Amino acid sequence: MSLLKPAKYDRKSKVWNKKNVIILALFFSVLAAGASYVNEKRASNISNDIPGWSWILGGKTVLIDAGHGGVDPGAIGLNRTLEKDINLEISKRLQVLFTQAGSNVVMLREDDRDFGTSSKLLQRKREDLAYRIQTAMDTDADIYLSVHSNSFPDQRQHGPQVFYHPDSEEGKKLAECIQASLNKIASKKRAAKSNQSYFILKNTEMVAVTIEIGFLSNAEEEQKLNQTDYQQRLSMAIFEGVGNYLSEGHSVVTDD
Repeated sequence: MSLLKPAKYDRKSKVWNKKNVIILALFFSVLAAGASYVNEKRASNISNDIPGWSWILGGKTVLIDAGHGGVDPGAIGLNRTLEKDINLEISKRLQVLFTQAGSNVVMLREDDRDFGTSSKLLQRKREDLAYRIQTAMDTDADIYLSVHSNSFPDQRQHGPQVFYHPDSEEGKKLAECIQASLNKIASKKRAAKSNQSYFILKNTEMVAVTIEIGFLSNAEEEQKLNQTDYQQRLSMAIFEGVGNYLSEGHSVVTDD
């Protein structure tokens, strides 16, 4: 025998429950709309003023070079962050963005490796750089994005910066467009800068820039560079900069 009494049908109670369901549904709808608005506001810091240029990236060949790798760790952060790892994370995010925009993306490396074979580190580094240049030439890329992380004895230095070769007018324009986008999310506003010592910039025939995404020698920036949200924002800013460069009517021509 059951000790539970049959539940009585209560019309008022049923109406009240229906009202509660409706109120709760409206409440959660408002919450969802609010969350959507917050996400849109966050995104607007980078992409709210982007013109409808995504189509212009279709068919363009973009070579993404994650600097260092394998036996070459690059710079090492105060908390032991390896530059090669951060460079690769940003490069993979860029790969997704450009692929979605219809670009032909060439990744120089997609894992932790270098392209040298010599047992002598200096010679191996030369082989590695030669491979990167040859690959760029073989793919006939329109744009070369070399991704690096910075380091400097003065640990106060911070902020991303883009470099171009002084003899490349198109490289300068591309660097300035990317720098302008990066400055939207950086606490320190920098200017694109010419550099004639970077091997990649000296030896490529396509429009090329080197993007130093931040300083691993700065403890606060090193921490940010390890955060997936900040990595995505950096990648979006670089992507936006390339799109803005092309949308301004610049032709991706060689700087012979």
